[in-house]
Formats: sequence, C-alpha cells, structure tokens
Amino acid sequence: MSIIVSTHYHVSGVKNDNDVRKALQALYDIFASGGLGQATFEITDHEYARLVVKHKDEVIPSVPAMNEALAKAGNYEIVQ
Repeated sequence: MSIIVSTHYHVSGVKNDNDVRKALQALYDIFASGGLGQATFEITDHEYARLVVKHKDEVIPSVPAMNEALAKAGNYEIVQ
C-alpha cells in the first residue's frame, strides 16, 4: 500500500494569486505523467513562496521537470 507524502520547495517569482494560478496550471500539466498528485502554494512575507506537492512515497518529484514547466508559465523557479 502506498503512503501519500508531501514534499516542500521554495519557489522564486510567485508573489500573488495570479502567479499562483499560472504556476499551478503549468505544474498540473505535467503532474499526471510524473505520478504526482495535488499541489498548493503558500505565499509568505519572505523572498520565496512555499510549494507543497503531494505524491506517493515511492515517487520522487523531478525538480528539473517542474522547473521546466514553471519557466513556461513565468519567471518562476524552484530554488531549494
């Protein structure tokens, strides 16, 4: 049985609701093929927004694939 886990990333460039919408749409476009589930952004007062990705524990999210998708949506990048 698979366990659902969350992986957290810091993302540059996501500052408001419009950025969140564009970035999430870009990520959702690749999630099915990458075996990933849901995602959400938490906008903070810090330099980076927090991206939370839910996925099965045996799936390792591909940061390069996510960054490629994010770059198509705007000036967004996973930085850590």
